[in-house]
Amino acid sequence: MQHFIVSIIAMTFFLSLCLYGEYKKKALIRAIGKMMASNCFLYIAFSSYWYYDVPLELHLTMIWIIIGLVCSWWGDLFLLSRTSVIFLLGLVSFLLAHVCYIVAFIFAKVDWYLTISAMGICIVPAIAIGYWLNPNLGPMRIPVYIYMIIISCMLSLAIGAWAYGGLWNLPLGAFIFYVSDIFVARDRFKTADRWNFLIGGPLYFIGQVFLASTPIWAN
Repeated sequence: MQHFIVSIIAMTFFLSLCLYGEYKKKALIRAIGKMMASNCFLYIAFSSYWYYDVPLELHLTMIWIIIGLVCSWWGDLFLLSRTSVIFLLGLVSFLLAHVCYIVAFIFAKVDWYLTISAMGICIVPAIAIGYWLNPNLGPMRIPVYIYMIIISCMLSLAIGAWAYGGLWNLPLGAFIFYVSDIFVARDRFKTADRWNFLIGGPLYFIGQVFLASTPIWAN
């Protein structure tokens, strides 16, 4: 647990540094703080997998979560840029991260009835968000719609995994990640202001921490 606590303290420091850079519009400070905070959630994943007795049925789940976190790390790096091509690379990186989380939750085993029910519910905000973003998407329309479908599936499967195995951290982390992505979309396609990252940034890292620390909550 001490590794987890130290990592959270370090992440809080670097995230604060990142938010300071965002508020003061100092790109270098923002970039350093963001990527160091991302290193922290990778360390949480590796250390919790190494130091805790992971149940046999969760080994593959944790491996896929770690792969998803690595994809997220690359997404964080790409999204430091606001150019369209680099943003698309970031979108693809996070898309792959969500696919990895989907595979991870399936390996954890899910309650399919609740998963399908959750998908029926998740489709409502997905349609609303798509309608909200649509006028500003341009050539990014199809990639964004695909991304929305994938993240909705990810959240639904996280709920199903919780229903089957009691891992409450999975839907909580997935939901917080989902909400943080709304701020990313707002920043890129609606209103680019500092509040998107000042609110969405902490939510994103909190969501990743809940997923990365799965072995802790499984114990």
